[in-house]
Amino acid sequence: MSSGKVSSDIKITEGKAEICFPDSNSVFYNPVQEFNRDLSTAVIKLFSKERLEDKRKPNLESTSDGEDEGTDETCEGLDQEKSNPKVALYSGKIPNEQKRNDGITILEGLSASGLRAVRYALEVAGVKSVTANDISADAYKMIQQNVEHNNVQHIVKPSKEDAGLLMYKHRHPPSSRFDAIDLDPYGSASVFLDSAVQAVADGGILLVTCTDMGVLCGNHSEACFGKYGSMSLKAKFCHEMALRVLLFSLETHANRYKRYIKPLLSISVDFYVHVFVQVFTSASEVKRSASKNCLVFMCIGCGSFHFQPMGRCIEEGLSKKYPPAIGPPVGSSCDQCGRQFHMGGPIWKEKIHDAEFVERLLKTVKEQPGLFKTSERIIGLLNVIQEELPDCPLYYSVDHLCGVLHCNTPSLVQIRSALLEAGYKASSSHACKQALKTDAPHSVVWDVMRCWEKLHPVKRRKENSPGAAILSKEPAIQVSFKEKPEANPLSRKNKLLRYQANPEANWGPKPRAKRKKETETIEDKRQRLQGRRTPEEDKDYYKQFPCKKFRLGKCTYGDECKYSHDVNLYIRKSRIPRSDDDCSAVNIGESS
Repeated sequence: MSSGKVSSDIKITEGKAEICFPDSNSVFYNPVQEFNRDLSTAVIKLFSKERLEDKRKPNLESTSDGEDEGTDETCEGLDQEKSNPKVALYSGKIPNEQKRNDGITILEGLSASGLRAVRYALEVAGVKSVTANDISADAYKMIQQNVEHNNVQHIVKPSKEDAGLLMYKHRHPPSSRFDAIDLDPYGSASVFLDSAVQAVADGGILLVTCTDMGVLCGNHSEACFGKYGSMSLKAKFCHEMALRVLLFSLETHANRYKRYIKPLLSISVDFYVHVFVQVFTSASEVKRSASKNCLVFMCIGCGSFHFQPMGRCIEEGLSKKYPPAIGPPVGSSCDQCGRQFHMGGPIWKEKIHDAEFVERLLKTVKEQPGLFKTSERIIGLLNVIQEELPDCPLYYSVDHLCGVLHCNTPSLVQIRSALLEAGYKASSSHACKQALKTDAPHSVVWDVMRCWEKLHPVKRRKENSPGAAILSKEPAIQVSFKEKPEANPLSRKNKLLRYQANPEANWGPKPRAKRKKETETIEDKRQRLQGRRTPEEDKDYYKQFPCKKFRLGKCTYGDECKYSHDVNLYIRKSRIPRSDDDCSAVNIGESS
């Protein structure tokens, strides 16, 4: 570590980088995201190694040469080469020395302190340049100081521009495009996706993080449609659906420019989603895009879900046709509980991970377990991802299935064992501890739950409920819940760190960076804003409720009482305060 002079109150060491801050609120830094940065560094290390191997292959031309003319014929001519992702990710061996002149170029679009960019420069072999960009003047100054402090001026180039505009500037010529683009904004990355899919080199990699999980997980479906072009659903599978919404948005942005994506790794952890995708150019492959995406029909009663593809791909000899899909896959009501459906999407319905890439990444991290502080968690996560069923979008939650029936909850191993005995596959998901991914149709899943309920009967069935409707039918199959060895995943047997518990209080997203230093902690701020109302809202708030003591003749506050003394006031029963409400507490509290 060197000696660039930086006056600072705070120094943070992460990986091989040391970052200096004048105060804790000057720029955005979240220690929770160290796992995110470690994983990004590991992925780019592997990508850089394989990208260099690709360039050193003697008979392999550059994947972006054919784009110079910008014609449809040129794109079609590259289809056969570019539709094979192994062209860009070759897993041979190269010498250990670094040749930065032919190395990869990286853009960190929203760099803040420059930490991630400095880590890439120090920890990733074969990097030609890293552009650390941030539109904030304070952040730009901090990037310059930290680049100097870490002696990486020859690799990291500080930049002060709008991230979207900077990427648009690098669309043409193709030789100016970045091999890797990392976007980790505060909130949604949706406004950067259009420029990102154009500014990344052919076969290059995009790393996109989104923290607006409330939008992506169905709390604000209308906002999700505005940002990502997809309606999110509030469901137990929302965290995986959030990933697929983001992948759908990336795919559709890329399709506009005769490009398409290939997901390498997609994770939903903590409070964000993070996807790693390669971008390729192929006009013919783009024609398949509609068949890669689908709508989701979810029953509002039992939570069963069904998929409606947006299109089809029909191959007849050497001919390929791409007609519209046939549907819908459901009737007007659920065949299990009789309730209606919510429709969400479109979402990405293809694989969200590349199994070979995940295997190589896991091997790389295992070979150097002390390289990253969060290596244990990375290894556990990648093992769970390897165990996921790749062709089964979304998942059930065992807790939810039992909640619908109001029955006891079996273990995940018991449920998986029953599905395996019935001839189907089953696995967990990295996105949810209680997840059940399976290729069994929803009717079989509910038959398994009916068999479980017969062994553990429900004492009281609520009439006209989804659970009562489901249990009114006899199971079409009989299964045993005897645990099978293959139903217990290896990651669980080996006691890997699969689902990390929050290691400290207030573990989550931090507030935006502020210009002025504040001493208030997150816990204090939460307490201060709890149940907050403006004075205008408070003024007549309690006047909508009748004073219970006045009706009993016991109120001593008279006209100063915050509750209403109007005996003719009509109040809906659902809004009447609880019987233990006391106007004394309200009047005393507001007068103090």
